[in-house]
Amino acid sequence: MSFLLPSNPIVARDPYEPNRASTTLELLFDLVYVIAVSAAASGFYRRLIEHDLSGFITFTLAFFILWNAWTSFTWFGSGYDPDDTPYRISVMFQMFGSLLIAANISRFFEQGLMWIGVVGYAIMRLASCSQWLRVYHDVPGHKQVALRSIIGLLTLQAMWVSWLFLPKSAQTPALVIFIIAELLMPIWARADQFDNWHPGHLAERYGLLTIIVLGEGILGVSGTIQSFIIDPSFVAKDILVTASALVALLFAIWWLYFSVPFDSILQEERRRHDLAAFGYGHFFIFASLAGIGSAMRLVADALNNEANVTNNGVTMPYAMGIIMLQLAVFLITLWTLRHIVSRNSQHSILTLFIALAVLVLCFIMVVQGLSIGYAVWISVITPVGMIIKFNSEHRYFQSISPNKD
Repeated sequence: MSFLLPSNPIVARDPYEPNRASTTLELLFDLVYVIAVSAAASGFYRRLIEHDLSGFITFTLAFFILWNAWTSFTWFGSGYDPDDTPYRISVMFQMFGSLLIAANISRFFEQGLMWIGVVGYAIMRLASCSQWLRVYHDVPGHKQVALRSIIGLLTLQAMWVSWLFLPKSAQTPALVIFIIAELLMPIWARADQFDNWHPGHLAERYGLLTIIVLGEGILGVSGTIQSFIIDPSFVAKDILVTASALVALLFAIWWLYFSVPFDSILQEERRRHDLAAFGYGHFFIFASLAGIGSAMRLVADALNNEANVTNNGVTMPYAMGIIMLQLAVFLITLWTLRHIVSRNSQHSILTLFIALAVLVLCFIMVVQGLSIGYAVWISVITPVGMIIKFNSEHRYFQSISPNKD
């Protein structure tokens, strides 16, 4: 393929196009969010070390900023990606804007939203508007969604620019209003044209970002192992039990998420509210998984504190509580999202209640003196149990499907 691709009129992609996969350009774009997610998780970890629980709110806001930018790019690409020269140049500018946003995320926990983040969003949105202009000009029947998207993006950006000049007392209320506007704008823009997205492509794109945020957990486990190696007071059992438990938990989380066939669910049950449910519901999945990665870094701090290597005040019950809290958010969100987008499910709430009860029990056992490594191993039961439940339901509905061979 030549470097300069011909720029034919943009067209709406077929939402049932076979073998639709993420492009190498999309994968390159995602690398920016490896940096952004890592910055958000690191800032959250620093707040957790300080026992500053307001970090949960700051982390949520920081993650919303990066997630919102990624989502805008992803949904447009699913519906229209022409992979020609103008589109590639537009994505290049969106990547530059995303890097500026990532730079703001790295300072967000200390300085909040800065001009560099607003400028990053402005660059992203202007590049996105250039593509929506192509849709407005070239795609019959899509003029309204294109025009509304352009108006919405420019209006939102003007709001964020004005936020920089508001008095401190007005910035927090305005922030809440602006975030609500960010969530409502895509729904308003697509009110009459909402079905131009590819189920398989979107499921893959969201799955890839899931892998990225799970990477924070891998970094957390790696840091724990490194702390064991550096400190001679830890024996081999500490590495084998604690580190393997954290890896097993991450592996079970990965298995559980990908046991839900979102691609086929969205393909078979394509409805208007899927846009909001699937897209917005994943925010809590991504944020909780990144939060688990941050919390896993606390394990090494708790063990070092217990061994009198450091005196950071991080105890094993504290570390375990943060991990279990984030895991509970992930399980609740995944169960709820599956319940909303899939009608072919029994949606046994008992399974969820049992899983949450096990998490509470694991925390209590650590409070009572059980090593955090063994408690994490026990907590692995919760995603494993839900995997078994989800897979048994999936096989059952396959067996009664009228399309079954």
